[in-house]
Amino acid sequence: MAKNSEKTLVKHKAAITEAIEAIEKCRDSHSKTLEIGYNGYLNVFPEEIRQLTWLTSLSVVGTDIKVLPDWIGELEKLRVLDISSNQKIRNLPSSLTNLKHLKKLNLGNTGIKKLPSFLGNLHSLELLEIGVYNIKEVPQCILDLPKLNRIETRGYDISHLPSLVVKQHELNVKEYFRRIERCKKNKTKKLDLSYLYLSELPKEFSDLYWLQELDLTCNDLRQLPEWIGNFSELTVLNLSYNELTSLSDSIGNLLKLKKIWLDNNHLQTLPETFGNLKSLEILFLSEGNNNSELEGIYGQGSWFTSFPESFGNLSSLKTFSIAETRLKGLPDSFGNLKSLRELTIQESMTRDFYFPKTMKNLQSLKRVSLSAFNKVPDFVGDLKGLTELDISHNRLYALPDFIGNLKKLKTLNLHSTWIKELPEWVGNLKNLVELDISSNDIAVDPEIVKKLPKLKKFFDCYNIYNDDNEGRH
Repeated sequence: MAKNSEKTLVKHKAAITEAIEAIEKCRDSHSKTLEIGYNGYLNVFPEEIRQLTWLTSLSVVGTDIKVLPDWIGELEKLRVLDISSNQKIRNLPSSLTNLKHLKKLNLGNTGIKKLPSFLGNLHSLELLEIGVYNIKEVPQCILDLPKLNRIETRGYDISHLPSLVVKQHELNVKEYFRRIERCKKNKTKKLDLSYLYLSELPKEFSDLYWLQELDLTCNDLRQLPEWIGNFSELTVLNLSYNELTSLSDSIGNLLKLKKIWLDNNHLQTLPETFGNLKSLEILFLSEGNNNSELEGIYGQGSWFTSFPESFGNLSSLKTFSIAETRLKGLPDSFGNLKSLRELTIQESMTRDFYFPKTMKNLQSLKRVSLSAFNKVPDFVGDLKGLTELDISHNRLYALPDFIGNLKKLKTLNLHSTWIKELPEWVGNLKNLVELDISSNDIAVDPEIVKKLPKLKKFFDCYNIYNDDNEGRH
C-alpha cells in the first residue's frame, strides 16, 4: 500500500508540474489561450491561472478536479471557458456572472446535474455545451439568453427536458438556415451541417450544386433524398452517426466522390449503383450505432450484411475499413480492388468469416488490420508488399509460418492474441521496425529480437524498449 501511495504522489506531482509549465509558458509569452488537462492526477485547479487576467480562452479538461474556484470570475476577458470531462465538478461558482464577454461555455461530461439560474446573466453567451447524461434541470432564463444560438448536447437523451428539446430544435433550424445562407452568399465549396440533429434535408439545400465537401455527421437522417445525386462536384461526404437504413440509388451519380464515411448508421447493404463511384479512394463503414427500436423494426438485418457485386468496380479505392457489421464474408469481386493499400476489418466479426480466393490479387496492400478472428486468413501470406500487419485482439494460439515470408514488414502487432511463444522465423523479418507482443502470456527468446537489426520499438508485456534504451533485449 505504501508503494502505491508513493507512486500516486509522484504522478500527482508530475501532473501539477506539467500544468505549471504550461501556465508559465502562457505567462511568459502573454498568450491569450491556455489549454491544460487530460490528466487524472490533476485534482486541484491551479491557483497560478488567477494571474493570467488577459486570457480570452481557457481550457481545463479531463482532470480529477472537484471544485471550480470562485476567483475564476476575475478572468473577465474570457470569451471561451471549457471545463468538460471533469466529472467530479458538481457546482459552478456564482462569480461566473462576471464573465460579461463569455461567448462559449463547455460543461459537457461534468458532474453538474442542475444548471444554476445565474448563468442567465451571461448575456454574451452564444454556445452552451451540456453534453451530459444526468442533467436534470435547465432554467428558462438560460434558454432565453439573447445571443444564444447553439446548445450542444452531444447526442445525449434530453427528452425529460421538453423545454430544452424545443429550444435546441429551434436553434438548430436557425443555425441550419444561417449556414445555408452563408454558403449561398459566399459560394463556399465546403459545408458543415454536423450536430444539427436534422431528421431530413430541407429543399433549400438542394440547389448548392457547387459543393465539394459536405459534412452531415451526427444528425437524425433516416434517408437521403434522390436529389443528393445532383451534387456532381462532391469529393468528400460524411454521413456518420445518422439513422440511415439505406442509400439512394442516385448516390451512384457522385462520380467525383473520393471519400465517404458511413459509420454508425443502420445500413443493411449498399445500392448496386455504388459501384459507379470510380473515383472513390476512402470508405469507412462501421455499424456500431444500432439501437433496440430499429432492431425491433428491421430485425437481424438492421446491421450491414452484404455488399453489392458491383463493389468490385471501385477501381480507385485505396483505404477500406469496416467494423461491427454482420457480414459473413466479402464478395468474390473484392479481389478486383487492385488499388487497395489499407484494409481494416475488426470487431464483432463472425468466426467463419469468408475471404474469397481473389484476395491474393490485392498486391498493392501495404497495411492490413484484422481482429476478432480465430486464425490469420491465408491470403495474408500472398501479400509480398505488406509493410504493416496488425493482428491484435485475435484468439490466435499460434502464428502461421507464412508471416515469416513477408520480408517487407516494418510493423507487426500481436497485442492480445493469446499466443504462447514467438516463433523463430520472426528473426527473419529483417526490416521490422516495430514489434508489439504485449498483453500475451509469452516468454521471448532474446536471441530472436537480437536478429532484428532495424527494430526501434519493442512492446513486451507493458514495457516499451526503444533502440536507445539500455533495457532493450
